[in-house]
Amino acid sequence: MGNPILERIRRLARENGGSETVDPVWLLTLLAVQEVGRYSLEEWNAALSAVLGRRIFCPSYRTLERYLQQAVLGVQ
Repeated sequence: MGNPILERIRRLARENGGSETVDPVWLLTLLAVQEVGRYSLEEWNAALSAVLGRRIFCPSYRTLERYLQQAVLGVQ
């Protein structure tokens, strides 16, 4: 089974006729509209790692949010 976060984003994109390509903007949007804890940090880290193409480990939701914001803005 794949990552539930990526699967949800791709399903939403299919239903709305959009591209199934997932980028950090999609992840940040989903994080902003979901209740905290709906997906585990392990699932978020795996999704972010898959999207960015490198291993990512955020130890908290706050760190995850900050990392996603930086990824979206292109801040290194």
